[in-house]
Amino acid sequence: MNRKKWISSIKAYLFLSPFLFLFIAVVIYPIFLGGKLSLYGQRGARMWYVGLQNYMRIFQDPKFWESFKIPSFLLLIQVPLMIFIAIILAILYERMRKQGGAIYRFIYYLPYTIPGIVSGIVWSYIFSDSMSPFRSILDLFGQSGLKILTRQNLPAILLVIILWAFTGYTAFIIYSSLLSIPKEFSEAAQLDGATFWQIAFKIKIPLLKDVIITLFIFNAIGAILIFREPWMIGRATGALIILPQNYTPAIYIYTSAFQQGRFTYAAAMGLILALITFIISLYFLRRAAKQMLK
Repeated sequence: MNRKKWISSIKAYLFLSPFLFLFIAVVIYPIFLGGKLSLYGQRGARMWYVGLQNYMRIFQDPKFWESFKIPSFLLLIQVPLMIFIAIILAILYERMRKQGGAIYRFIYYLPYTIPGIVSGIVWSYIFSDSMSPFRSILDLFGQSGLKILTRQNLPAILLVIILWAFTGYTAFIIYSSLLSIPKEFSEAAQLDGATFWQIAFKIKIPLLKDVIITLFIFNAIGAILIFREPWMIGRATGALIILPQNYTPAIYIYTSAFQQGRFTYAAAMGLILALITFIISLYFLRRAAKQMLK
């Protein structure tokens, strides 16, 4: 019996070996390498051991902590708003399932399939001062000199871009989970006189708490690690607006490593950012677990 278990375990690990190899090569090894680099100081190509000095320096670096303003804005505004809109869309998907709903699902899901570089360039021109389709509307109301793409407006612009890109995908996941709910629950509620929206928000959505919490955590992680959207708009498209090097934590880490050559300090910041992300995720998981036990 033990021999059979041993053989079955070997077979299981053989099936898992491609994933384990990639996971070790792409995740585990970079973490250990980053941890090793973070313990060194650097000046050009010369490196020397400094222990935990890079980490002590991070806690005294105001630029690093100021870089969390945009992620905090997205975490508090964008993530809950997107989850709410996605829930509404998912409910409407289910209602229109037999009335050409597949077309609407395809349209809303399509933005998620567009590469980030392409969407970033397109949105940068949509909000540009000269080519924006909103320019004619502003001219109509006598605001011809008003600039759209500014640093002050960028948080709102990021909100629009991220909602456009990920809301349909999130709604599609919630819709797939709605389909797994037995029809008996809805039919029993209808016999009791419940309306469509009452069934949706008082019966179906509470049954999807685990899915919604998981989506919230994943999107919260994305908000904390945001890099692509502000980078494409602020720097890669001809510097339409000049962003500070610490506009987000990920941008600060990138500029520190590849523009200033501070690779060891950037490695330490990356590990601290990963730790902060882990703590926030763990906090939401524990809060969700407590709510489920009530």
